[in-house]
Amino acid sequence: MKRLAIVLALAAACSSSHKQPTTGKGSGSGQATYAKKISLGWGFQKQGTSTTDVFLQTTDETGQQVSYPLGNFPGDCKAFSPASEMKALTGVTCTGIELHAVVQDQDIVILKLRTDQGGTPDPMAREEVQRIKAPGGAAIEAST
Repeated sequence: MKRLAIVLALAAACSSSHKQPTTGKGSGSGQATYAKKISLGWGFQKQGTSTTDVFLQTTDETGQQVSYPLGNFPGDCKAFSPASEMKALTGVTCTGIELHAVVQDQDIVILKLRTDQGGTPDPMAREEVQRIKAPGGAAIEAST
């Protein structure tokens, strides 16, 4: 009976000594730990009547936003959801082209697809426009 009491006392002492705080950077700091997250959005600036400047906007979990200019494209441009076979999070459609935001490893890759050639668009026909490095381990999502 004494052995059982000793074993139970040791088990209780060990289990309480292994409890660590689950928030903060180190024990007892009291700071919450946030996961890295990047939200993607688009910005547009009309240039005259025939072209639009397009920007990719990234917003991190702290609310910091960075805008990446992608170029000037024909016609009015607007955000849209690309076809599922494009494996893109979000996209932009302009006159004769589409831009797709695709995640490869920890890079956000913007790909351009010509749509003025007729037929079904081929994902392999896209050209890289820009590559943006995301923080390691960040969740990358399209903002709505």
